[in-house]
Amino acid sequence: MRIIHSSDWHLGMLHGAVSRAADHDHFFEWLLAQLTEQAADTLLVAGDVFDSMQPSADALRRYYRFLVRVAGTGVKQVVVVGGNHDSASRLEAPAEVLAALDVHVVGGVGGSEASWASCLVPLRGRGGDIEAVCLAVPYVHEFRLGVRTSSLDLADVRESFRERFTALYAWLADEAERRWPGLPIVATGHLTMGAANPEDYPHEIHQVGTLDGLPESILDPRIRYAALGHIHRSYPVGDARRAWYSGSPIAFSLPEARRQRRVLQVDIDGDGEVTVAPLLVPGGRDLLELRGTPEALDAALRGLTWTSPLPPLLFCRVVADVLPSDMSTRLHEVLAVFPDDARPVVVELRQERASVPTGAELEPTEVELDALSPVEVFATLCRSRGQVEDDLLMGAFAQLASVGEDDFQAMLAAAAGGER
Repeated sequence: MRIIHSSDWHLGMLHGAVSRAADHDHFFEWLLAQLTEQAADTLLVAGDVFDSMQPSADALRRYYRFLVRVAGTGVKQVVVVGGNHDSASRLEAPAEVLAALDVHVVGGVGGSEASWASCLVPLRGRGGDIEAVCLAVPYVHEFRLGVRTSSLDLADVRESFRERFTALYAWLADEAERRWPGLPIVATGHLTMGAANPEDYPHEIHQVGTLDGLPESILDPRIRYAALGHIHRSYPVGDARRAWYSGSPIAFSLPEARRQRRVLQVDIDGDGEVTVAPLLVPGGRDLLELRGTPEALDAALRGLTWTSPLPPLLFCRVVADVLPSDMSTRLHEVLAVFPDDARPVVVELRQERASVPTGAELEPTEVELDALSPVEVFATLCRSRGQVEDDLLMGAFAQLASVGEDDFQAMLAAAAGGER
């Protein structure tokens, strides 16, 4: 049995106002080729298929189009489980239709054993025989497992979490052995398992801020491999190395861009022994951090080059004691020389002070808010952020501050109609 394990696609994600749809298309083309070339039997997707519980029509279309194309790779089945970003009901809504494509979806489960049974998915090899069993466990809120944190102290909460999640995986392993005796068992999970690393984003799930992650011991000993989702970094959990995070296949932040993106190839031999090998996802787009004075950033953008298929996303750090009010406009004007379909985008613009503030500048000043006019409040905010209080900026704010509610709504309506 050969399994490809992926997770945390976050279809529909926007980086600022920039869609990552082209990045997902690039990844899907590569993944489809890998499913064919590696002769995979199963694709496991361990949650966070979408970035939002209300995904856009474009994100849904991209997801369904990919699943249809998987059918042409020779893969016998796709198993998809919901993550904490997914709507369980929305993910499961087309389950009957997707079953015709051998796509098995478990969006969520309740607290009863009858509900848990939906997580049992037999896995067929290319010869058509059932060769393994998947315990397709999605993200499960602790409340559905009977954990009530408000009435327990910290030690009791930890123990309650451990007991309930252990019971879930043990019951599923019992059922898998009863229905398909002797076959190797794999599982999924969308949670934080093991110690949470400050570098990992995200990790706040199942009370990890106070409890750390769930222990690897919640996995029944009969589980040969656990395909985990939620953490965006790829790594094994625990000394046994039988539970792995595949990580997100696309970098969604600067720290993530510093690590190679992966999916995992999991081979289970005739004796049930498991071998895990990473498949390196080729980067479709660079995330670049540029730092310098306003003039240096202008020059860096004019000379910008890249080798990735898609234009980079830029995180600009302006080193200046005072941030020019037209800095954003200046950067966008520089980038306008690039073609529309190959234009880098500034997704973040921040100021870093060039000099260390003096003691007088750091001394707090208490002023009653009622004693300040709206224009004075705005000017104070500008100074606190190093923003130049030039006549153009202050005049624009004064105009907004002087209009009534009706006039303001009319200005918004005009802007929405294309006027500026």
